[in-house]
Amino acid sequence: MPRAPRSMALLAVGVAAFAGTYALRSKREPRRATGAAYTTSAAPTASATPTAPATPTASATPAPSASPTAGRMDQAAFWRLVADTRSAAGSDTERQSELLEERLRQLPAQQIAAFARIRRALDRRAYTWDVWGAAYVIEDGCSDDCFRDFRGYLISLGPGPYNTFLRSPDALAQTVQDAETGDWENADDVAPDAYESVTGQDIPGDSSDLSGDPRGTPWDDDQTEALGQRYPRLAARFR
Repeated sequence: MPRAPRSMALLAVGVAAFAGTYALRSKREPRRATGAAYTTSAAPTASATPTAPATPTASATPAPSASPTAGRMDQAAFWRLVADTRSAAGSDTERQSELLEERLRQLPAQQIAAFARIRRALDRRAYTWDVWGAAYVIEDGCSDDCFRDFRGYLISLGPGPYNTFLRSPDALAQTVQDAETGDWENADDVAPDAYESVTGQDIPGDSSDLSGDPRGTPWDDDQTEALGQRYPRLAARFR
């Protein structure tokens, strides 16, 4: 039998090889397609997803800073001390002064000095002819020293009575006491003694008695009847 040309033999081998390769690829295609579908539907990896900021924990939250006014002696703190000691003393003015000095000795020196400044401002505010006239009616006469003691007693009663009396002295006819019952002379300004006890020095600022004329319209001793008419409820109780 005649031999086929060499070129025809090579062509036959090539066709057979191509057919084998195509069959092999046809068998693998479904697996590759399945793998591609899995890869596409798979969730992105953590490295491909932006990380959301973590919610801060309680331990990561900074503690609030202390209030800059903590421990400050202002008018509110002043009145709290007055009210607390008044209550603890059972409204005994002498005992209140003792308790107040004890409390002040527990404070830093600058707070004691601030307490004294606030008290002096309140004392000056009550330094009026109107308040003095009311004290005059209560005592049926009231000297400079008596008036000073009465202002201290008025402060010792607390912010409510103090402010009410300054607006309308006659409105407190059933609240205020006379010097003997109210113990006016023991309504002391205890801040200087407390300050000296803590520091060994005199308290800074002016601690002298108020002087000069009070504010308002003056009156004299000849106007006692007119004062009684000016403060009828005080006059009815104390005269």
